[in-house]
Amino acid sequence: MTKWCGGFSLLVAALGCCQVASAQDEQNEVTVAVPGLRAIDGDDGVANELTGWLRAGASAVEGWQLHTAAVSLEQFMIVHGCEDANEDCLSKIAEGIAADRLISGSVSRVLAEDGDGYDFEAELFYFDASTGEIEKTSTLRFPKSQSTPQELAVMGQVEVQALADAPLDELGKEQALNLILSREAELGLHQSTLDLLTGRPKEFPAWPAAVSYAGTLVFLGLSAWSWSTIRNVEKDPAFQRARLLAGPDVNDVCASGSNLGVEELGSLCSKADRHETLQWVFLSMGLASAGVGTWLLVKSAKSRKRPDRARLHLTPIAGRRRGGVTARLEF
Repeated sequence: MTKWCGGFSLLVAALGCCQVASAQDEQNEVTVAVPGLRAIDGDDGVANELTGWLRAGASAVEGWQLHTAAVSLEQFMIVHGCEDANEDCLSKIAEGIAADRLISGSVSRVLAEDGDGYDFEAELFYFDASTGEIEKTSTLRFPKSQSTPQELAVMGQVEVQALADAPLDELGKEQALNLILSREAELGLHQSTLDLLTGRPKEFPAWPAAVSYAGTLVFLGLSAWSWSTIRNVEKDPAFQRARLLAGPDVNDVCASGSNLGVEELGSLCSKADRHETLQWVFLSMGLASAGVGTWLLVKSAKSRKRPDRARLHLTPIAGRRRGGVTARLEF
């Protein structure tokens, strides 16, 4: 009886320890929200794309739980009546959504270094709700040519790593890709970025090929109509009479140079010549339209093919002053 009670006590103690450990893990997990970057000069596409990759990076940091809020920083500021994204305002935002950390900022245009055109500049901050202070800031400057999803993917995740000062999970490429795609709604990635990650090119529609083939039928029909008109001219009684008058030695009565006593011959020959030209024009256009339609159909069929597996490589990097992760996309 004593042994049974002792075993039962050990079992209860073990379960209690598991529950305590689980509770401690949950308590140690930091909730991080990444409000959408403010587009100071109206470049919403770049701001949203970079925001999505910041969220993707935050979701891969060990010990971090990405907050489900996908609202922009500007919208949060309006809700809380803030004129500036200062620490008081950020404290209100963090408290309102129960977030431990905030990562956000703004994207604006600056004069390009060569003086021709403009570059983008992203001002990012890392806010700690427990201290009520902006712990770190970061400035990214990149030319317009580097505002592609591939470039922003690397920049976004490297910056999150630097701001977090924490190692990323050792995710395999498939796990990382599945993580990002499963949180598509939270991360706010554009469809173009998701297509890029999964290797899905934009589908080319099939309707242009159908239109081209319809044009082929129309042109071939017009060519057949011109051919039929020429045959009808040759069967006309006046044309037949001119042939009899010209004799067997004349192959083309229209090229004889006279009407051979048949007044209608001139108009009939003019009509036949016109439709002979149209016949070849319509036939050529029909064949060309068929060729274009076939090319469009093949292009549409190729665009619908999907690779079996996407390839996304995340390689953590570390240094004395800066850490990061290099993202490499293969497709």
